[in-house]
Amino acid sequence: MNSSVLAEEFSASHRLENYKNTYEDARMLFLTQIAELKKTHPEIQSRAISIPSKSAESLVMDTAYIPPASGKKERLLILTSGMHGIEGFVGSALQSQWMRENFWNLRDENLGILFIHSVNPYGFKFSRRVSENNVDLNRNFDTSPALFGLKNEGYESISYLLNPSDKATSGWWDRLTFYGDCVKAIVKYSMDSLRRAILRGQYTQSEGIYFGGKGFEPQKDLIEKEILAVAPGYEQVLLIDLHTGYGRRGHLHLFADRAAEIDASYLEKIFAGHDMDYGQKKDFYETTGGFVVFAGKILKDKTHYAGIVFEFGTLDSQKTLGSLDSLYRMVRENQKFQHGADSKADEEKIQRLFQEMFYPSDPEWRTAVSQQFQDVLSLALKNQKALK
Repeated sequence: MNSSVLAEEFSASHRLENYKNTYEDARMLFLTQIAELKKTHPEIQSRAISIPSKSAESLVMDTAYIPPASGKKERLLILTSGMHGIEGFVGSALQSQWMRENFWNLRDENLGILFIHSVNPYGFKFSRRVSENNVDLNRNFDTSPALFGLKNEGYESISYLLNPSDKATSGWWDRLTFYGDCVKAIVKYSMDSLRRAILRGQYTQSEGIYFGGKGFEPQKDLIEKEILAVAPGYEQVLLIDLHTGYGRRGHLHLFADRAAEIDASYLEKIFAGHDMDYGQKKDFYETTGGFVVFAGKILKDKTHYAGIVFEFGTLDSQKTLGSLDSLYRMVRENQKFQHGADSKADEEKIQRLFQEMFYPSDPEWRTAVSQQFQDVLSLALKNQKALK
């Protein structure tokens, strides 16, 4: 075996160490990496921000700001994880990977970095996608409370399918029945209409999936404060929000938005050579209350901003069968939480399916994700540096 192969195997094994199985262990690794960097870079500023909770202690969103070595605010990278709690396992691993591998060879003197770790610590800790109030945080960000008056009539028409009120089960017949009901809805409304109706977000059913809230969650003001304390004054700001779930298994999807607050042409230059999915594409879902667009709104006229979602696919949900499987797991997990499961075995199986949807246990998947993150982010920072 030659030296290059050995090096690749060592790198893959080393990266797998970043993937932790509890919120507490993931947070500890993140804080350990920050502490190590502070030994030689005492200018690094870190904060532990408590998130109010009625059911758990020590729910914390951590931030770390690494100022540019030159003092010149040319470019800022904002890297966020755990917006959808359970997705934080992967996002946290990638943040720790960046600090372990790339701080020394990718950082340049005019680049600042703001890490925001575990935006939704409740969902992270309890392996849920949503906050303690059942709110999908990526449907909860805006500068106006008018967001919560939006109506999603398409969602209401299929609520019977998305939010059953009986105890959850998980057998093969249950899944086939669910798929059959979905096919009937697809025939009636079309797959494209169904996907958009479901994933866009809704603000009426507080126990339903993709609930955007009745008001802003605490994270909205807390993150706004953190970003505005750092970003103004930089010439360029690139925000990357890390997610898992949607799309081709093991593939990094770049989800962009053509909102006025985001410079799409600028993004295309930064990520030159990589496909980006926009809202007008058939297999892409548009949302309301998204964090990436919100950041653009609060930074308007303060800097040249571009924001994007890195989404690592798990179940081939861009295909019909994968999409139905993803929806089944989402519906049953929420049903289990809201109404209980028919048996302990059903409860455990539903949770396993949900966990695998957002945090696959397969080492090959994790290794592939780590490498794609490395490659794409490295190129993006190189391209951003070349832009003025």
